[in-house]
Amino acid sequence: MSASELAGDFRRTCRWFVGVVVRKQTYYSLLYLSLAFPLGLAYFVFLVAGGITSAALVVLLVGIPMLLTMQFVVIELTALERWLASSLLDAEIPTSAPPEDLRKRAWRLVFDLGPWRGLVFLFSRFFIGIGTFVVVVTGLSVTFTLVTAPLHYQNEQIGIHVLNPIEVVPEIAYQHDEWAVDVSSTITVAGGEVISNYADSLGDALVVSIVGVVVGIVVLHLFNGLAWLQARYAELLLRRTQPSVISELRSK
Repeated sequence: MSASELAGDFRRTCRWFVGVVVRKQTYYSLLYLSLAFPLGLAYFVFLVAGGITSAALVVLLVGIPMLLTMQFVVIELTALERWLASSLLDAEIPTSAPPEDLRKRAWRLVFDLGPWRGLVFLFSRFFIGIGTFVVVVTGLSVTFTLVTAPLHYQNEQIGIHVLNPIEVVPEIAYQHDEWAVDVSSTITVAGGEVISNYADSLGDALVVSIVGVVVGIVVLHLFNGLAWLQARYAELLLRRTQPSVISELRSK
């Protein structure tokens, strides 16, 4: 490969890396990830409360209609998740053919795997949402704190705090026969407010801010990657699930 081709590849890579800031898909991904926790929490409360209540009322023959109603709601919520994944993440999630009549619809509520896979997906969204919430909040908070370092670098109450000192000792050893060479260096991050510890001037704070911009770009790529994984997960579990009943009625 020639030097000009290498330079071209490098420029394209740089444009791809920095271009994440202006791509619409980045913010669609961020929106999808931001919805994960509130929706997951709502699904979790609905499924747990509805499941426990229905199971408790089965002996009174009221729980069975409640379970069927829950399955119907699961189908609609699954349709909502398909729409979110398709609209925001360009996921391809085909649905199954709609039932021909009410009897087949009731049969499929119980014996079709689609609603049950949808139920597993909705239940798992709570746990996925917790992890997603931590990643999104941490990524945005760290980026914002670093980028705005020139505004608060003298304030030890604002910034990234390390509770205990962190010490890392990378070591490289080369050994041949009876002699060896060891190279090691200790890297220490003091406890306390990190930015105030290492940026005691406006110039240092500006350097931290530039680092924050780079960190922010990496964080946006991380968000896109996480959203891509969740899109594939949605395609895996929601493929061939039943279409929305409400949408069918509106189309008629």
